[in-house]
Amino acid sequence: MSRSADIHAFLEAAGWGMAQRAPLAGDAGNRKYERLSHPQKDPAILMDADPASGEDIRPFLNIAAHLKSCGLSSPEVYDANRDLGLVLLEDFGDQLLFDVAIASPELECPLYKMCLEALERLHQTPPPPNVGSYFPQDMARATEITLPWYCSPDLAAAITAELINQLNSLDWTHPVLVLRDFHAQNIVYRPEQSGLAQIGLLDFQDAQLGHPLYDAASLIHDARRSLHPDVEPWLKDALAQTYAGSDNFHHALSTLSAQRNLRVLALFARLCLRDGKPGYIKLMPHVWNNLWRDLSHPHLSNLFRICQSLPKPTPKRQSELRAKCASRPTS
Repeated sequence: MSRSADIHAFLEAAGWGMAQRAPLAGDAGNRKYERLSHPQKDPAILMDADPASGEDIRPFLNIAAHLKSCGLSSPEVYDANRDLGLVLLEDFGDQLLFDVAIASPELECPLYKMCLEALERLHQTPPPPNVGSYFPQDMARATEITLPWYCSPDLAAAITAELINQLNSLDWTHPVLVLRDFHAQNIVYRPEQSGLAQIGLLDFQDAQLGHPLYDAASLIHDARRSLHPDVEPWLKDALAQTYAGSDNFHHALSTLSAQRNLRVLALFARLCLRDGKPGYIKLMPHVWNNLWRDLSHPHLSNLFRICQSLPKPTPKRQSELRAKCASRPTS
């Protein structure tokens, strides 16, 4: 049976066979999404995570259930076929935090504060069983295998060696569940809800055990947008007051953010060169600026020195990357 026929049969069995289907923007992975409209039902979302493309919906389903057990807002799962990689989900709507913060600047600070409160709630709940780890060795490895898409293997190895020294110096004694892609385009504002239910969470299937500040670094030092210059320091100050780690808060935040920005910079190159997705190239200058802000922390002076050999994502280099963009098959 073809993929299209599998999807049609799944929707028929779930009572959505007559729904109108409209494609939605996907993510950096191989998952595809559609919004389903039915005259007798509220809209729903179809997640198409084809196992033939290496996708597995089980982590998503497990973490979605865990988030609900924490009192957090993950989409309701209406139906799922684990073998086919198909999930019918609650539709949280289109009010991404990314867009809301731009359209209504007065909401940026309270909504980001609520996001940090959601992380605090998550960290107060014991993590689910059988999740992987995102500890120094894991983080270094994730960076090491991605960086050569952006720089020479020798430079990637030198950066990774110093990065793991810095990561090992942080306090890892109280790991928490980290969602690993906690940023403004994976968070939906749900004003019709109350409390933390207003913060709708998406794209959390890669969650693992990690450092308590990792998701906060991902949120505040977003790879896709800058916070208002008054909001960012306020959030950091509020976070620092509640941080219980024995390491230095600002060193930890900068180190975790530097690792993420190094990996994201190279990931955007890989998405273009290997996966035929050039749309992320335009974000590279912002990630680059984030990285050098992180590296300005005095404890990261060695990493700063090594990273000076990284090629800057100039307009010329961005054009060169686009020119080498892979062609993806259409079927």
